[in-house]
Formats: sequence, structure tokens, C-alpha cells
Amino acid sequence: MVAAHSELNSPTGYPGHRKGRFSIFGPRDRAGWILYDWANSAFVLCVITVLGSAYFIALFKSAAEAAGGRRLGPALALRVGGIDLTAEAAWSFIIAASALIVAFSSPLLGALADGLGRKKRFLQAYCLAGAVATLALWLSLPWWAVGLLILAGNIAFEGGNVYYNAFLPQIASQRDQILLSSYGYAAGYLGGVLVLIAALVFFVPPKGSINDAFIMIGIWWGGFGLLACSWLKEHPPQRRRRAESGPVREAWQEVKSTLLGIGRYPQAARFLGAFLLYNDGIATLISNATPFALQNIYLDQSFSEKIGLNELIPAIIMIQIVAVPGSLACAWLANRIGEKNTLFLTLAVFAGVVAYGQVVRVLSEFYVMSALIGLVLGGAQAISRSVFASLIPPGKHAEFFAFFALSSKFSAFAGPFIYGSLLLLTGDTRSALLSLVIFFAAGGVALYFVDLPRGRADALNS
Repeated sequence: MVAAHSELNSPTGYPGHRKGRFSIFGPRDRAGWILYDWANSAFVLCVITVLGSAYFIALFKSAAEAAGGRRLGPALALRVGGIDLTAEAAWSFIIAASALIVAFSSPLLGALADGLGRKKRFLQAYCLAGAVATLALWLSLPWWAVGLLILAGNIAFEGGNVYYNAFLPQIASQRDQILLSSYGYAAGYLGGVLVLIAALVFFVPPKGSINDAFIMIGIWWGGFGLLACSWLKEHPPQRRRRAESGPVREAWQEVKSTLLGIGRYPQAARFLGAFLLYNDGIATLISNATPFALQNIYLDQSFSEKIGLNELIPAIIMIQIVAVPGSLACAWLANRIGEKNTLFLTLAVFAGVVAYGQVVRVLSEFYVMSALIGLVLGGAQAISRSVFASLIPPGKHAEFFAFFALSSKFSAFAGPFIYGSLLLLTGDTRSALLSLVIFFAAGGVALYFVDLPRGRADALNS
């Protein structure tokens, strides 16, 4: 076992590795891995961040007005299950619910994929399910049905990323993982923004219907995603199955074994804790950027008219465009000052953005806020993914990335839940936004106590 893992972590132990300068155009599975980020990022940008969230909120507010125009603070509210919900709170709870479902299903499914050597099949299934859910948004449906489809699509997006991420330590050496992870995020931002621009040009009113844009997004995700899967090479399982037990039972035993034995990898566990905290703030900030802007940002200093979706779009596009060089710059910085120091820098910028959000009032100021987010967004996520990949023992890539998802999705549940709860109590999005400073600060403190060299040695010697 030690010898096998030593080979994996050597510069030449990865499939398709070539000596010399890192290249994304060499092994086909690297190109396929990057292509999947290009494919599925269109969903998270267009559906979760911009068009889908705005579409859901518009439907919800129309239903609230039709039901009598109740208000919670300054926002319209609809009574659902005996509780007054604002559109922004309902959206946060949808994101939180999808994160919770992925968090608790991924460890077992990840262990099952590892045991069967079927990560690629699981990824294909999630890709297809997400594309179908997105295509179904073309139908004219009530707000709650749209919410359910977006819930299903986000489960497919986040769940599929468990298996997508698990390929990283199998196709790149530890030396190359930061670069490959960053190239993946950069390709994702570029692909996502191209789809968004196309949607704006051809489908957003008055030029067309947002519903038609969902057809394009679903085809993009499904088409490029399934092509990417065909380029990825499935690696055989590195642990032998026990003939006397079924695959599900064996996977459950592996999950319990990992939970009970996580103490053997204390640095990996500490990193997961740190990631849970700071990713809480990142996930909540991104998923609520559009609702925050639509409720708080004005066109100019007259403060007479708030911005609409058309004014918000350039800021969203700016985030994606800045994030492409930002991801690569953070990878360059991580190779010079270290991954932890680079992560500390990104968290400081995020905390500054949240603080700046308390005084942002007009569109020009929101553009500055957007540029700062884009500068560090991809870098923080890419470095976190590659750092965790380097702490994984052999044969448990999907299983450990499932626990990475458990950490990230619990944070993606907790953050929106707290954010939504504060909205229910106060109706003030600025107060809710300010609470995210706590997550960035606590995550940075927890990260300080992670010893990466020791964690990599623990994985190597397992």
C-alpha cells in the first residue's frame, strides 16, 4: 500500500504524466477534466447566480402580490406553511436544502463509487440529471415547481462535483494539482460567462424569454459534460472487494471506517474544519449576490431607482472575467508564498468585501465590490481543492472528496440558513451580509493550525 501511494505521489506516477513543463493539452483525461468545469459552470452562473435566481424571485414576488402583498420589513412576503417568507429567504432555503441533501448522500455514494471503480458512471448520471432538470425550466411553472427543479439541478451540480474532484489526484501529480485545479476553475468561469452573454443577447426580455435560455444552458451542460466524461479514464479500484458482502454494505462499512479512523489523518480533518468555516462565507456570498444587489443597489447618487437585472449583469460578467486571471494568479502566488498564505490573503479580501458591502449604495461602487470578489473567488476554491487532494490516502479519492463535499455542503447549508434566518428576523440584507465576516475570520484561524507537510506525510505513509 505504501509503495503504491509513493508511486502516486512521485512526479512520474500519474497516468499520462510527462516530464517538463505542465500542459493541459497532453493527457486526454486532463483535457476532459477541465472540459467538465467548462460544461457545468454554465449552470451555477446562469441558473444559481443570475437568471434562475432572478426568475424564481420574480415568480415568488408575483405570487406574494397576488396573495395580498404581505410585507416582512421592507420586502414582500408570502405565507408558506404558516411562516411569512420573503423571496430572498425562500431562495436561501432552496440552496441550503440542496446542500444538505448532497452532504448526507455523498459519503455513502462516494465510497460505493470507489469500491466499484465507477466514479465516471456516477458523474455521467449526475450530469444527465442536472441537464434534464435545467431543460425542464423551459416550461411555464409556478414558483414552487421552479424551486423544486432548481433544487434538483443544484443537487446534480454539487453531487457530480464529488466525483469530478475525485479524479484530480489520479490525473495530476501533487506538483501539478494546483495548476490543473486553477485551469479548471478558469475554464469554468470562461465557459459560464460565454453562455451568460449568449443568453443576454438572444433570450433575456425584451429580446426573448428567459425560459428559452434554460434550453441552451441544459444543452451546454449535458453536451459538453458527457463529452468530458467520455475523455476521462476510469481507474480500477485500489481496494479489493470482499466477496461475501454486497457493494452497498461494503461502502457503508468504508464510510464508518473512515469516520472512525479520521483521527489517523488529523491534518486532513483540521483542513476540512477550516474549509467548512470559510467556505460558508464564500458560498453564501455568491448565492445571494443577485438578491442583495437587486434590493440594495441604486442606479446613481439620486437614490431614486434601484437597479434591475439588466444593470446587474455587467457586474456578474466582470466577476467571471476577472476570476479567470485571478485563478491563475493565485496558483502562481501559491507556488511562491505557499498555499496557506495565499488562502489567508483571499480570506482577508473576502472579509473586506463583506465590510465594504455595508456602505455600497450605487452601481459604480458595486462594480468595485464585484471586481474584488472575482479577483480571489477562483483562487480560494482552486487552492482548497488541490490542498485537500494532496491529503487523501490511496484508493479513497471519491470517498474523501465526499467528506470534502460533506464539509462544503454543510457550510453551504449553514451559511444560507443563517443568512435566511437573519432576513426573517430583520428583513435587512446588509445585516445578514455582515454576519459572514465571522466565517472568514474563524476559517482563517482554523487554517492556521493545519500542518500541510505533516498531513501529506500521513497520507503517503497510510
